[in-house]
Amino acid sequence: MTIERERPDDQAIHQALEKVLSSALFARSERLRAFLKYVVEKEMEGTGHQLKGYTIGIDVFDRPQAFNADSDPLVRVHAGKLRKLLTAYYAEEGASDDWRIDVPKGTYVPEYRRQCISSSVQEETGRAPAQPRRAGNRRFSWLPAPLSSPLSVLSVLPLLMFVPLTSPAMSVNTPAQSRLHGALLERKFASDLPRVTVRSQWPRTGKAARFADAFRNAASHYRTVTAVPGTVIWQQSPSVMADPLAFTIDVSQQKSPAGLRVQIINEASSDTIHETFIDGTQLADEADILYESLALAAKTLSADGHIFRYASMADIDSPLMKCMALTDNYRHLQTREAFQEARSCQEKLSGDHRRKLKFVISAGALPSTLIR
Repeated sequence: MTIERERPDDQAIHQALEKVLSSALFARSERLRAFLKYVVEKEMEGTGHQLKGYTIGIDVFDRPQAFNADSDPLVRVHAGKLRKLLTAYYAEEGASDDWRIDVPKGTYVPEYRRQCISSSVQEETGRAPAQPRRAGNRRFSWLPAPLSSPLSVLSVLPLLMFVPLTSPAMSVNTPAQSRLHGALLERKFASDLPRVTVRSQWPRTGKAARFADAFRNAASHYRTVTAVPGTVIWQQSPSVMADPLAFTIDVSQQKSPAGLRVQIINEASSDTIHETFIDGTQLADEADILYESLALAAKTLSADGHIFRYASMADIDSPLMKCMALTDNYRHLQTREAFQEARSCQEKLSGDHRRKLKFVISAGALPSTLIR
């Protein structure tokens, strides 16, 4: 039987993945289950081309920021094991599955192949059913990684207008972003900036998930927080779970009245620091979802937003966060007193911390509000 390369819809992929993960063969290896789930979900998000040994080592295998995928064969070895286990699964338990998931050698991007064609469809039409659109229709492959999804492309201009970016020019440095995400796994970084995880309900096509994706994309452009990727898989230790600067943005669909309920929760204290409801009439299309997510991100993630205010009141904000807030205050007030406070705090920061600021006070730099 000839198996053609093609891409099923997300629901079919999800079903194929669940069959593999729930099989007796894969039940023996939690690591390979996590590996497969991670790469498939990345591909479903349209970011499969970003799958590298470095990011997999950090996100799936809890490796530190300094992990070197070239010298450490951990990911390559497990990828080989995963391929062998998939082959064994589809030779036995999964032989009758409609779709097959493969991770070809030389890449970590999964491919999907049809194994079984519905007999009823063949009897009625005399031919195989029409094939779904290929994966290439789902993303702009010619764009750099952070701008590769349609939602990210749509997000660029509004972010420039509404959201304080991570730098004067939008960064497309994928290794740098991976290092930032990897820093989450090292405790020494835990007290610097709030760690924000965005959760939503299944399915991915629902408004809650689409809103969460847009919010997560916006969060990646803030220097004030560290945004956790939506599909990170790791076993968190109690010390990480108890991080006072860990926050969850929980997005859920509400039926009556119809709309989205968004809660911002501190993971250590379980305090709901902010809760809002967005009426369904304000979320009629993708543009509405994008606008509302950007507006909430600006109120939540900025240096004077909900998270920073809560951290200040609870006295859990780090020196870097305090300095970010004072610097932002100076940019708005532009008074001598505000300048002295911001300058004093900046002088006490390390070089690495100073580079995290949106604006560093010096003779060669001015806040954007002073530029005419």
